Amino acid sequence: MGADAGILILLLPAFVVGAIISILHVPLGQEVLKRGIIFLDLAVAQFAALGMIFFKEFIAREEYYYISLYGEIATGLALAFMCALFFQYLEKRSGRYQEPLIGCAFVLAASLALLIVSSSPTGGESVKDILEGQILWVSWKDALMIGPLFLIMFFIWTFFQAHRARLFYPLFALAIPFSVNLIGIYLVFASLIFPALGIVSMQTNKLIWGYVISLSAFISGLAMSYLFDLSAGPAIVLCFAICSTIPYLHKSNKSAFKCSD
Repeated sequence: MGADAGILILLLPAFVVGAIISILHVPLGQEVLKRGIIFLDLAVAQFAALGMIFFKEFIAREEYYYISLYGEIATGLALAFMCALFFQYLEKRSGRYQEPLIGCAFVLAASLALLIVSSSPTGGESVKDILEGQILWVSWKDALMIGPLFLIMFFIWTFFQAHRARLFYPLFALAIPFSVNLIGIYLVFASLIFPALGIVSMQTNKLIWGYVISLSAFISGLAMSYLFDLSAGPAIVLCFAICSTIPYLHKSNKSAFKCSD
């Protein structure tokens, strides 16, 4: 009983951080799918990661822990905003070429990050951490740091619907670096896109069902990670795929059944 309670205490901050991130990622992911710019989140996340890696490799100093920590996030934010605002500028100018351009930006940022860490003895570990994240090691301090920020952004997105066309890119750029820093690029992409795909055929309560998928994936993924001693990030991504596929197939089967009638 004591061991189980200890594990629950260990996993609880990770779930709370996942829930906080879901508050904003679920509606933003639905907007990404609606706009048809699926790779935008990967590109912005990779530029944020590029900024963090650059700062960590060339600027950060161990003796200035807090300066290094916030400087790393600030550099990630700067590059994420640069990327997002660039594609906001191109949105009505690039037409059907916007998605290929976003893909190219992602590959460029990823390649630059690999070049930066190519001569670093800890470069491989840095890339691995950025990709799959370190969600098991998040703390209550992390939850308290992003909680108010993500709630404010959620309320802005919810109550300023008339301005969403202008708000989307800045809010996206502000949220993604914090998410990447805590849960990694793969899980950022999964938490944005999988819930949106899972409810794509639904006509009502899309936001609620998106939250159900996201929270179920975080709970089951963290449990799987603990029970089978797996890396938490990839385990949660797998659970996102499963939890999104079930409602998608269920809704598709119901639609096909009605059509056959």
